[in-house]
Amino acid sequence: MTARQELMGLLTGKWIPPVLATLAELGIADEVAEKPLTAEDLAERVGAQPRALYRVLRSAASVGVFAEDADGRFGLTETAGLLRSGVPESLRDAARMFGLEPFWTPYAQLAHTVRTGEPAFDRVFGQSIYEYLGGHPDDAGVFGAAAATFHGHAMAPIVASHDFSPYGVVVDVGGGSGGLLVELLRAYPRLRGVLLELESVLPEATTTFRDAGVADRVDLVAGDFFTDVPPGDAHLIKSCLHNFTDEQTIEILRVLRRTGAPVLIVETMIPAGNTPHYSKFDDIEMLAIAGGADRTEREWAALAEAAGLRPRGVVECDDRFSLLEAT
Repeated sequence: MTARQELMGLLTGKWIPPVLATLAELGIADEVAEKPLTAEDLAERVGAQPRALYRVLRSAASVGVFAEDADGRFGLTETAGLLRSGVPESLRDAARMFGLEPFWTPYAQLAHTVRTGEPAFDRVFGQSIYEYLGGHPDDAGVFGAAAATFHGHAMAPIVASHDFSPYGVVVDVGGGSGGLLVELLRAYPRLRGVLLELESVLPEATTTFRDAGVADRVDLVAGDFFTDVPPGDAHLIKSCLHNFTDEQTIEILRVLRRTGAPVLIVETMIPAGNTPHYSKFDDIEMLAIAGGADRTEREWAALAEAAGLRPRGVVECDDRFSLLEAT
C-alpha cells in the first residue's frame, strides 16, 4: 500500500460510522438474525426506500459488516452480529450514539477547539454536552445505553484486577446504571454497594440491580460528586473523571479524599510512543465534546497528588482500562 492509499483509507473512514449508525437505528441485524434477506424485503420490514437501503448495506458489506450473497441477500457476519439487540457485548446502542448529531456535528469545528482549547460542542450548541443531554431525554437514553454496552465487557476484568475483599462497603461514584457494581457484588457475596448518581439515573439502576438479584445489597443515593459522597470503605470511580478539566477533576478527588477511604480510579491511560490505542482518539472525543481529557498514568497520578491523595500503584485491567489506587 502506498502512502497515498493509506491516507485515502484514513480519510474515507469517516463514511463508515454514519452507515453503521443508520443500520443500527433501523435494526437490520435483528431482522437478518434468522436468515439473509434482500434489501427489498428489509426495506418493507423497517420502513426504508429499497434502493437507498441496498446502497448502504453494500457499503457496510465492503468492510465486513454484513455480507451479500449471490442472490442479493444480506446476512450477518460475526461483526454484524454485534449490532443485534440484547446479545452479549452488543454494540448497537454505541453505533446509534456515534450517529447522533450532538456526537457528530461538533467535529466540523475541531479546528476551533485546537485554536482555543474550548470544546467544539459548546460552540455549536451553545451549551455543554451535559446541559444538552438534560434537555434531550431521547438522546440521553441512547447515550446511557451506549455507555453501558460500550464498556460492558470490561466490567469483569476491572473487578478481577483488584482485591476488594478487605472492604465491607464500596461506593460506586457516578456508576451509571450499575453494571460495574453488579459485577462486583456477584464476585464478592459478602460485599455491600452504594451507587451515587443523579436522580434521573436511579430508576434505571433500580431495574439493573433488581434484575441481577442484588437489590437487597445496594443503597441508591442521589447526589452530586462535586459536593459530597456517601461514606464507605472504598470509593470506586470509573470513566467519570476524564469528562472534566484538570481543575474539576482535582475538585472531585478532593471530595473523595475527605471520606478518608481509598480511592480507586478506573480510566483509560494513554501509553507513550506512536502505538495505536483507544485512549488517543477517545481523548479527542473528550477534547471536542466534553471538555475533558484522557491522560497518561503520570498525569492521573499528578492529579491525585494535587487533590491530597497518595497514589499506591496502577494495574492494567484490559486493553483499554487501568485502575489507579490512591489513599
